[in-house]
Amino acid sequence: MRRSAFLAIAATFLISACASVETPDVADAEPASTASPHALAAWDKWRADENAAWAGKEFAILKIDDAVYLNDGQSAWLTNKKQKVLQYAWTLDAKAAPSGLRITYKGGKAEVRHKGKTQRFTLEKMQTVPVSPGIDVRFAPTQVNPGVNGLRVMVYNQANPLAKEFHGLEHFPYNPDAVVEAKFEAAPSLDGVDFQTSRGWLKRINRAGYASFTLMGKPMKLAMYTDETDPNKVTQLSVFYLDELSGKETYGVGRYLDVEVKGLPKRLTIDFNQAYNPNCARSPHYNCPYATDKIPLALRAGEKIPPKH
Repeated sequence: MRRSAFLAIAATFLISACASVETPDVADAEPASTASPHALAAWDKWRADENAAWAGKEFAILKIDDAVYLNDGQSAWLTNKKQKVLQYAWTLDAKAAPSGLRITYKGGKAEVRHKGKTQRFTLEKMQTVPVSPGIDVRFAPTQVNPGVNGLRVMVYNQANPLAKEFHGLEHFPYNPDAVVEAKFEAAPSLDGVDFQTSRGWLKRINRAGYASFTLMGKPMKLAMYTDETDPNKVTQLSVFYLDELSGKETYGVGRYLDVEVKGLPKRLTIDFNQAYNPNCARSPHYNCPYATDKIPLALRAGEKIPPKH
């Protein structure tokens, strides 16, 4: 899980749907220790990886020119126009780009027609189709309705100026008090929860259970989520949360935090220094769930609000 009118909708939703964090029956947290050199080195590496995901990698987020989400049976065509940089866009109108690359999603598979050739793809992994030097189309399944997959198709442009102009993410200084040891209580079943999203849709994510801990002297309880449907296959648990700085010093629709696990644990470490903004914070090409749980603290740890969002 990684980031106007949109914020107005988000604010309205959050006021009505925001759930206060529950107080656990017992205080399960252990005090955070002073930051060690190892912890600081791990945090620096995490920040470097986050920055690379936005602009440094070949298929970085800010290299996306455009994205389209296809329901079963739909097709999209790729168009381009000359400006200072060659820019691409998707259209659902065949007449707008009769000779452009066409991609069709049907029956859980994808078909790409390009330069007179047709390729068919199964979708167990992300697929890539080169279009021209520096331009690639990538696609994989994603939710378009609660529990229903469609196809998300991105066109990447290595010359995208947004990636070149990116100056890095902004984070609060490392805060050792934002690292907690939590007790995890697994839910009886992985029930789906439908979240409002940045595209005005609903996205279903499975609630795996609750983490109970004390953060900066306050006992609290946060729901944790997974995309998996089998508890034994869970490798990552995520939280989506707001804090008292949301919309001021932190992103208005909440931040995310992921914890790597092997199945559902009894206890786990949660490091709020690794909280990050959803992709929607800087890119319009994603479908990000709005946070609903709220931490009743001004939590100055993790990523700050983007300068332009």
